[in-house]
Formats: sequence, C-alpha cells, structure tokens
Amino acid sequence: MSMSWSDPGRAVSRGRTVVALACLLLPGCAAAQQTGAAPPPTAAAVDWLNTTYQVTCDGIVPGGFPATVVDGSARVPADDTRPPHYDHYDVRVTATASGDVDGDGAPDSVVALDCSPQPSNGIVQEVQVFSSTGRPLGTLPSPRTMAEAMQLPPVYDRAGLSVQDGEIVAAMTAYGPDDYHASGPSVPLTVRWRLDRQEFVRVSP
Repeated sequence: MSMSWSDPGRAVSRGRTVVALACLLLPGCAAAQQTGAAPPPTAAAVDWLNTTYQVTCDGIVPGGFPATVVDGSARVPADDTRPPHYDHYDVRVTATASGDVDGDGAPDSVVALDCSPQPSNGIVQEVQVFSSTGRPLGTLPSPRTMAEAMQLPPVYDRAGLSVQDGEIVAAMTAYGPDDYHASGPSVPLTVRWRLDRQEFVRVSP
C-alpha cells in the first residue's frame, strides 16, 4: 500500500490563493476584505403579486387591515363591528418599480395598490415602499393631500412608476376645471418623492 503526504504549509498557501481568487471574482467579498466590513445581507426576493400587505385603503381604514394578494389581487372581508361599514375591500397590485430609495446601495421596491371598498363605485390608491430586505419604508402621502387635488385627487398612471437617482418618480393625471369623475382626469402631472428622515417628502420640480 502506498501513501502520499502533502506539505501543510503548501496546502495553507494554496488555500489562501483560492480564497483570494474567489474574492477577486466576487465584488462584495473583495469590498469586505478591503474595508474589514461584512458584505450587505441579502434577502430572498419578494413576489409582490403574492404576498401580504397592511392596507389602509388610502386612510379609509385608519388602523389598516392585512390583505394577502394572490396573482396580484385580494378580496378582504370588512370588519362590520367598526366604521366604515362596508362588506369587503377589493385590493389589487397595479404597478411595481425597483431602485435604491434609502441610499444603502441595494434595490428597494415601490408597489402601487388600488383599493375599492364595496359596495361602492370608488377606487382609491396608495403606494407602499419596501427596503431590499422586505422591511416597510413607508407609504407615499395620499393623493388627497396634494395641491393638485382641487376637485378630486390626481390618479397614478400605472405605467409611469419608477425610481430615478434615489427618487420615486410617478406619472399622474390631475383633474382640470372642466373634468368630472365620470370622464376622468385629463391634466398630465409628474411628481417626485424622496425619503428624508423616515418620511417621504415631495421634491420640487
């Protein structure tokens, strides 16, 4: 029977060489080695069409309620022991966008939701923002609080939501003086929001 021996010092040197090469190929590892800091934690990607949101229906239900969407939609029974006295709420994901909002270098998520209390013919909107780890960063201010909400609040354009240079950019349509609810809004509008001390503030154009 033959046995082969290896030099422990040579094996350690070879192991260090392999680790060094691996770090050259992995930017996060290389950065951690240079700064002495651990690479940023990564979380499993959230499927925003199949998850649970805490929804206020744009303030209609101040305490909020959990809405578990499946394929982007949910029907949530209303609590008939407290106002407002609706039968249920229809919640739907209408748009998502991704980009660094909180400045940590990792992509965050912006999710636009429609909420329709039933019975009614009304739909309200709210936009929720989540960190790269899935932690809620907050909700954009209600369209009802915007200066453009002269008669009715402006409406988000589902295809016009994005994150640019750390700002949430939203295309909207506002109601003009000759618009009414049945015809819908007609005035194009773009608003930008930035996270400032755990609060979303509107950026001046």
